[in-house]
Amino acid sequence: MRYLISYLYHFIVSNSRHGTHSPFVYDLASKVIYNVGYKSSNHVDFPVGFNPKYLPLLKKILSYWKVEKLGDDINNKDVNAYWINQPNIEVEELLKLVDEGKILIIDKPYSLKNKSLWNKLIDDRRVIVSINMFHFGIVLKREGQRKEDFLLRNLG
Repeated sequence: MRYLISYLYHFIVSNSRHGTHSPFVYDLASKVIYNVGYKSSNHVDFPVGFNPKYLPLLKKILSYWKVEKLGDDINNKDVNAYWINQPNIEVEELLKLVDEGKILIIDKPYSLKNKSLWNKLIDDRRVIVSINMFHFGIVLKREGQRKEDFLLRNLG
């Protein structure tokens, strides 16, 4: 029930691309997230067994950013993006990855399991951009941009 209420809250307060004030996020929303005709041009490898319902959208986003592999082991330094679905990971370890320029994809940031982790991440100064799509959230460091947290509607 709480998750449903969180979904309704997210839908009410979130924006489409027209509610964003960042050219970086606006372009992502306009060219990829809300563009049904966008075709992924780069191949993205995913962890074995990774198959959430948001996989097609995440594949488009990562392909757009030219991320070749999404890892699920934060000790593997050969990837540029990590899928995080373990709230027991030390927040400081994740923030070090962000500070190194890695992208974090947080599964279900509104869930009881990951909400605290999500809030700690987006509150930290090293996370410059956070994009909450309800079913997943993205955190990253982006030089030259002021710190902003975006809530975007996932219409898929």
